[in-house]
Amino acid sequence: MRSVRTWILISFLAVGLFVAQVALASIPNVELVSLLFILISLFLPLTATLLVSFIFTILQMMIWGMGDWVLGYFWIWPVWVFIIYAFKPLNKSHVERWAVLSGLWGFLFGALFALHHGVLYGFNTMIAYYIQGISFDIIHAVSNYIITSLAFTPLSVVVCKLASKYQGEKYESHDKNR
Repeated sequence: MRSVRTWILISFLAVGLFVAQVALASIPNVELVSLLFILISLFLPLTATLLVSFIFTILQMMIWGMGDWVLGYFWIWPVWVFIIYAFKPLNKSHVERWAVLSGLWGFLFGALFALHHGVLYGFNTMIAYYIQGISFDIIHAVSNYIITSLAFTPLSVVVCKLASKYQGEKYESHDKNR
């Protein structure tokens, strides 16, 4: 059973993801969510990070309504969390490695959504969706790389403080790389 403090932290981080997403919603495919999932994954266990992703998706659905994209968010963001956890031992706190992985995620995100549309609407729709979205995937990849390169260190300090405060454990931030 999770402590009340851990549930507060999970809820706070999910709301933070949502606010960050809404704040940049007017700029297509530029977002902080990918980076924030990296940082949350560095300080929280896998199950807690997955809960953050599910609560984040539910918040999206409550505000923006139910659409086919919601079903995609329910499985695509957890895929990102699993990828992060797979690379955690290799990347540790190397900002450059996380930036490259986040950039690659920008491309993979579009491909996974194309696959999602293929399952829902058929192969032709998947191909059309993927081809139509390549320019957006490029923007997503480049912006993820730049945002992670620039914001990883300062945001890791914030997430570290939150995790330390609400989980009652002492964490080290990842600001030693710069």
